[in-house]
Amino acid sequence: MAFINLHYFSNILNKMTEVNVIIPEKRGNDGTVNYQELHANPLKTVWLLHGLSGDATDWYRMTGLERYATESGYAIIMPDVDRSFYNNMTYGRPYWDFITQELPQRMRYLFPLSADRNDNIVIGNSMGGYGALKWGLNQPQYFSRIVALSGVVDLSDFYQKRDIFSMPDFDLVFDGQDINTQPLALSDVLTNYDNTKWPLSIYTSCGEQDPLYEQNMVFSQQLSDKLGSAYFWTSKPGIHDWNFWDQQLQDAFVWLTQTESSEHDDKR
Repeated sequence: MAFINLHYFSNILNKMTEVNVIIPEKRGNDGTVNYQELHANPLKTVWLLHGLSGDATDWYRMTGLERYATESGYAIIMPDVDRSFYNNMTYGRPYWDFITQELPQRMRYLFPLSADRNDNIVIGNSMGGYGALKWGLNQPQYFSRIVALSGVVDLSDFYQKRDIFSMPDFDLVFDGQDINTQPLALSDVLTNYDNTKWPLSIYTSCGEQDPLYEQNMVFSQQLSDKLGSAYFWTSKPGIHDWNFWDQQLQDAFVWLTQTESSEHDDKR
């Protein structure tokens, strides 16, 4: 397992940016890595998105991510998007263009990552949960599965709670943009999403004492109605913190392994 702290100049952001990367290294019985095999078989990849007050280091510092990634064999890509909500900010940088256009191309240029949608999963927590659902539902041709932990799934409701989450800068991101319609409103995106063309499996969870619990419950019903058995929801006692997200991330990797096995069975 290799951990890479990568800094490079982003043409879209017009600045240096940070991406943290975990690359699994499968070792043979003699303890060595077969590099030819690694490049011949591109790695399945998790695009792991941070929350509002976090950065590209959050998941690695605050959870058992490296163990979960090692056990599952996924490469992990962790970009930094500031407090942008994975959006082209009204007063700021175009982070939506960065993650959807530049980031995948650059990472696949530097690392042996698979471009097959069945090998690509997007996961996030809080603001990153919103980013994961927004990215996956708006561009389902690139992903097979989405995981959102304590996600901001209703921007209008979050706007009313912005003081709870210390976001006085909400308007810097969304001023003049319609947060009630596609592509920003997840409920609207979900309504227009064609699951027969690009089938997705989705996992969401939220702590029962989390201020976002009610909006997650509402959205979970919408996901269930749309996806049926391809949707998995779980709620447990917990608040909006890393104790909850670490446990849920571990459970999500178990779910990824289970759904991966199901996909392989379906291809036979």
